Amino acid sequence: MHTLLIFPYLVLAITLFFGLIRLFIFVINKTRHKLQKTESISNLNKDFHNFALKTKIKRWGLTTWIALTVFSAFIVVGWRVNSAIMEKNFFKTFDYSTAIFTASAPNIAYNNQIIDDYGVFSSNLHSDTYKDIDGYHVPWESYNFSFNVSNVGGLSLNTLSPSVNSNAYFTQTTNQKIASFFSTNANYKSKDYNGILPTHDADKISQLSNHVAEVAVTFDKAYSYNEIQKMIPENLLINWYWIGYNDSKSLDAAGQTKWFGLMSNSNYAENGNNSKLTGKLDNTTYQDFKKSVAAIAKKNQITINDFSPSKDALKQVKKYPTLKSAKFSGVILTGQTKNFANFDKNSWVYASNVGLTVELRPDIKPHK
Repeated sequence: MHTLLIFPYLVLAITLFFGLIRLFIFVINKTRHKLQKTESISNLNKDFHNFALKTKIKRWGLTTWIALTVFSAFIVVGWRVNSAIMEKNFFKTFDYSTAIFTASAPNIAYNNQIIDDYGVFSSNLHSDTYKDIDGYHVPWESYNFSFNVSNVGGLSLNTLSPSVNSNAYFTQTTNQKIASFFSTNANYKSKDYNGILPTHDADKISQLSNHVAEVAVTFDKAYSYNEIQKMIPENLLINWYWIGYNDSKSLDAAGQTKWFGLMSNSNYAENGNNSKLTGKLDNTTYQDFKKSVAAIAKKNQITINDFSPSKDALKQVKKYPTLKSAKFSGVILTGQTKNFANFDKNSWVYASNVGLTVELRPDIKPHK
């Protein structure tokens, strides 16, 4: 494809080259004409025939080169316009992908954001992701945002559509278990409900020795940030805060996996790399989260019947303008499995659902 794009520039260069040659020949012929002696009248007809033939050839040649030049100029202008549109849509897609990771990626962080499928009219923004399980970085499924000249990129359907098996959600591409939240007001006995049922995995996972795990905890009701700090044991780390549902009775909401929330703050090393999650939030982080929710809701890529996860989340953040006023319906905790013993006995735990687990290694110390 890149070779083809050179063609119009090559035509323009050849046109210029032959134009210079024609100019050079014209000057030489004019000089020769002045030096030539008058030819005899007997050769007049022959000369006229040759002149007419040369004129016809030159006329057709000139017409062909003009057509090629105009066509090449059209290709060059079209390519420039196309490149400008693709560049504009790339940056829009980049901003949208950043918003997704900020507001709708439960305990999911990314290593990179690169174009791995560059095309003239369409491309793909690719991110390799991971989950932080108490200091252990576990590869997660890739996020891909395709975009083209007429459309800003959306997240691939594989990422948006998990599979269901044994009362659990799994990723489509990597078959990894998804730590899941539940709606406290949904009627799970309804024949119209198609999702998984609330679980209590925390106590069960505590029986798995020598591991770290992530557990999505759904509260019995929404709690403020300060209240949550007092509730969670010190030997467990809060990785991610879930904003909950505005429409808490919706079965469509309860049966989907597009949760909105924000990652806890990180400490940064001197070289700029993340050192560890702190489990804490501040109002600046919360305001960035609100902006990302608004950006996602504007695109509104996903709707489930009449339920839109992004628009529902937008109603939540409008209801909670600051971190001080915000209330959260759940968190994702990580820590050593032994630290989850008796966790489900807390009165504020409505459900606990385990996601990834990782065996401890002697060379990597967990945060908690």
